[in-house]
Amino acid sequence: MRRVRYAPVILLAILAGCQSLAVPRAPKATDQQPPVLVPPLVIEELPATARQESAPQSAAQSSPPQVAAESLSLLDAAALALAQNPDLIAARHAEGVSLGALGVAETYPFNPSVQIQVTPDPQLQDGTIGSTAHYVLLMQTLQLAHQRQHRQAAAQSILNGTRWNIVQVELQTVAQTERLFFLALYQRGQRDILRENANLSREVLGISEKQLAAGALSKSDVAIARLDEAAARRRAELAEANYQTALLDLRRQLGYPIEAPLELRGSLADLQFSSAAAAAAQNQPGHDDWAIGDGAQLAGQLAANRPDVLAAQSDFDASRANLNLAHANRVPDLQIGPYYQRTDGGATLWGFRAQTDLPLLNSGQPLVRQRVAEVNQRQAAWQQLFARGSLEAQGAIDRYEQARRLVATQSGNSELPEELSKLEAQFQAGEVDILRIVTARTSLLAAQQSQLDLLNELAQSAAALTASTGLPPELIVQIQQK
Repeated sequence: MRRVRYAPVILLAILAGCQSLAVPRAPKATDQQPPVLVPPLVIEELPATARQESAPQSAAQSSPPQVAAESLSLLDAAALALAQNPDLIAARHAEGVSLGALGVAETYPFNPSVQIQVTPDPQLQDGTIGSTAHYVLLMQTLQLAHQRQHRQAAAQSILNGTRWNIVQVELQTVAQTERLFFLALYQRGQRDILRENANLSREVLGISEKQLAAGALSKSDVAIARLDEAAARRRAELAEANYQTALLDLRRQLGYPIEAPLELRGSLADLQFSSAAAAAAQNQPGHDDWAIGDGAQLAGQLAANRPDVLAAQSDFDASRANLNLAHANRVPDLQIGPYYQRTDGGATLWGFRAQTDLPLLNSGQPLVRQRVAEVNQRQAAWQQLFARGSLEAQGAIDRYEQARRLVATQSGNSELPEELSKLEAQFQAGEVDILRIVTARTSLLAAQQSQLDLLNELAQSAAALTASTGLPPELIVQIQQK
C-alpha cells in the first residue's frame, strides 16, 4: 500500500523530468516549420564600457560614406580613410572578440554541483519496509594555484595585442592613403605639364601653317610641327587617363563614392617636409636629443614604438602567462563540499567530502614543455621583428633625408620658359627654324618633369617613413604659407 501511495508522485516526477528527453518526431510535409531564432549580437554581452566604446564605431559603420564638401587635403583624406576604409572597419571588430575572451577569463569556470539520491521504501532483509533513504551532496571545485589570475593576464595580453594590431592597420591605412594622395598629386602635375606642352605644340603648329601659306616655311618643317603636336596630344591624353586611375585608387582606399566629385587640394610644390629627427622629437616630448643623435639610435627608438612590434611584445606576454597557467595547472583541483544522508535504517549522517586527482599518469609536464617552446618562439619573433623594424626605419629615414637634400639643392629652371618665349618670338619673325623650338620645348619639358619627379620621390619617401616609423604625417608634411 505504501508503494501504491508513492506511485503517482514518482510517475509525475518521471514525466516532468523526461519532457526534455523526448525524441522529437519527424515533421510531416504539412507541418509548419518553426521560425529560426537569431542569436543576439555578441556586443550586447560586453561590459558597459566596451559598449560605449564600440557605439561610435557602429554608428560610423552604418552611416553612408562621407564626401568632401570642398577640395580634399592630405589630412582630410587620412581622416576619411580611418573612418571609411573597408579593411580597417573589418579589423576593428576583432577588439570585441578579445573583450569577450577577457570576460570569459575573468569568470570563474566552475559552478557548484549538487547530487541527490532517493531510495523510496527499501525492503530490508527481514522482509519489512524500511524508511526512505536519501542522500544530498553539494560540491564546489576549487583551483588552488591562482589559475584565474594567469588566465586574466593571458587574455589581457591578447587584448593588448589585438588593439596594437588595429593600430598597425590604422597606421598602414594612413600610410597607403598618403602614398595614393601624393601619387594623385604627381599624376595631376604630370597632366598639367603635358597639357601645357600640348597647347604650345598646337600654337606652334598654327603658326607654322600660317607661315607655310605665306611661303616663309617649308612643308617639311610643317610636317615636323604636326608630328610634334600629335605626340604631345597623345601624351596629354595618357597623362589624363593616369590621373583618373590614381583618383580611382584613392577613392577605393577612402571608401569614397565613385559618383561624387573629388578634387585634391594643393600640389607637391606647396608641401614642405620636416626632418625625420625633428618630427620624432615632436612626436615624443622629452626626446629633443633625437634631433642631434645617431641615425641608427633614432631608428631603434622609433622601431621599438611601432604598433606591430608592440603587438608582438603582447603576444610574448600572453605566452608567458600561458606558461604560468601550465605550471599552475599541475596542481590538481580540489572538489569539496558538505553532504547529508539518511539511511534506510533511519540514521541521519552529516559530513564533508573532498575529491582530487592524483597526478600519476599525467603530471602536466608535457604541456609545460610546449608552453616553454611557445615562449621561446614568441620571444624570437618579437626580437626579429624589432630588428627588421629597425632596419626598415633606418632605410626609410635615409631615403627620406636623401630626397630632402636633392630637393633642397636642385637648381631652379625659371630661365628656361623665358628662353623658350624668346625663341618663339624669333620663330614668328622667321629668325629661327622649327627644330630649335622643338628642342627647346623638349628641354623645358624634361626639366619640369625632373623637378616633379624629385618632389614625388620626396613625397613617397615621406609616406614610407610614416609606414616604417609610425610618425604621423602632419609632423612630416606641412603646407607652405604663400
